[in-house]
Amino acid sequence: MDELVSAGNAPFLVAICLMAAIGVIEGLSLLIGVGLSHYLDSVLAPDVDHGPDFSGGDFLGWLHVGRAPILVLVVIFLAGFAIAGLIIQWMATGLVGQPLPAFLASLLALACAVPTVHVLGGRLARLVPKDETFVVSEESFVGRVARLTAASAGAGSPGEAKLTDEHGRTHYLLVEPDGSDIQFKQGDALLVVSRKSGSVFRAIHNPRPDLL
Repeated sequence: MDELVSAGNAPFLVAICLMAAIGVIEGLSLLIGVGLSHYLDSVLAPDVDHGPDFSGGDFLGWLHVGRAPILVLVVIFLAGFAIAGLIIQWMATGLVGQPLPAFLASLLALACAVPTVHVLGGRLARLVPKDETFVVSEESFVGRVARLTAASAGAGSPGEAKLTDEHGRTHYLLVEPDGSDIQFKQGDALLVVSRKSGSVFRAIHNPRPDLL
């Protein structure tokens, strides 16, 4: 245990803590109806399937940024960095009797983690559903039916909902009831009636089943 928490392993223990923190934050964000992963993808890579052209040796393209969920790529990097670093320090201790300096071990672990993101990220990118492609105006969401994916949504407490546009592509948006006495629950079919502000829309329970 003393070897595990030594100064030489500090960067890798921090990486493990970051992974745990990301898991907790993502879990909490899903509980309140705003998935952190979806938010990061919409901000940093809004067009997952037809984003920037990363051909021609672009480093971000090599890491599959824009083709796989960014948060998952970050977790893969942190996991690869932490595992490689701990193995390197364990081997160094066995060979020379002490771990490498943290900076040197971090460089070696980084050299292992980046190719790991490339390999695993590429496999992940092939598994990601290709359902978010063409960019459409968010104003076109008004008049369409969305289905609440969050546990609940109320006035002043929007929740995440999934909406399909005219191209059959899926979008995620925040919705809240168009009235203080209305409450939505997970799975409700909602008719988007107006845009409140930013990415938040107002909705009512869908009065027309034929719109589903």
